[in-house]
Amino acid sequence: MTMPTWDQTMFPIMKELSDGNVHTAKHLRERVIETFAMTADEQGETLKSGQSRISNRVYWGLTDLRKAELIENAGKRGSYRITENGQVFLNAHRDGFALEELESVPAFIAWKRGYLARNIELKGSQTSDLNNADATSHSDELTPEDLLEKASEQLNEALAAELLDRIMANDPYFFERLVTRLILSLGYGDLSQTTSSEITKKSGDGGIDGVVRLDRLGLDSVYIQAKRWNRDHVVGRPDIQGFVGALVGNGAQRGVFITTSRFSEEARRYAEESMRSSNLSVVLIDGMTLTKLMIEYNVGVSVKTSYEVKAVDSDFFDNE
Repeated sequence: MTMPTWDQTMFPIMKELSDGNVHTAKHLRERVIETFAMTADEQGETLKSGQSRISNRVYWGLTDLRKAELIENAGKRGSYRITENGQVFLNAHRDGFALEELESVPAFIAWKRGYLARNIELKGSQTSDLNNADATSHSDELTPEDLLEKASEQLNEALAAELLDRIMANDPYFFERLVTRLILSLGYGDLSQTTSSEITKKSGDGGIDGVVRLDRLGLDSVYIQAKRWNRDHVVGRPDIQGFVGALVGNGAQRGVFITTSRFSEEARRYAEESMRSSNLSVVLIDGMTLTKLMIEYNVGVSVKTSYEVKAVDSDFFDNE
């Protein structure tokens, strides 16, 4: 079906708890999965932290239901039960409810006012209407972790664009050094022992710009084609044909074509066909992929700020 948003998990959670019994978060998550007929792929989705996305959304659904005092912890770790107020609320919303209805619950309003008082700097005479202020702990559809991921993606997109601008503003020799550093950072060769001089430059040698020796004897190598072309340039099939031909001519099995521009669909298709029909392994890296790899492997970038997201250490509180 589809991945439910965090607030969509609340109604099936409440329905399951309506029997008055104690249920674990795991059991409630399984009921949400059944309700939305989630596929195996959807169930397998994770956040960048490695946490299950659906588990994260169920967690925040449970969190807001507890803020509204519609459910409560049942003593045992990760276990919940419905409250008397929860039963009354569910009886009034048997066909379902959304965040708007939850925000009308007195306990949730009280929590929201406290949140505002602690976290929002009121302006002027501080006579702002707390009920009208937008101070929910997360958006209607995204959990705080989702928002962190989204913000990280937006920052990285802006950083990638800036990196490409910087690359294009530098001379070709800088690009050669960049390619060397990136290839070594990707694990081709030993970064701690290999120097730039060990990238054997072969400009004009039948479509090969350089060779990375993966071992000291040079028995295994990766052949490189690096082109610093304008971003509006399109690398076509003939360019890849020439590169593949050069690989075959040199008896190579691995090649990486790196460009600051982009590849045409025909070029990508030809590279895929070449790998299927031979023992060749050809990797195409365009401008956006290049900058994303630079960010991932910390080439030309440094960490500006780090945020730690902490969770309860369940073992600490487990007396069993």
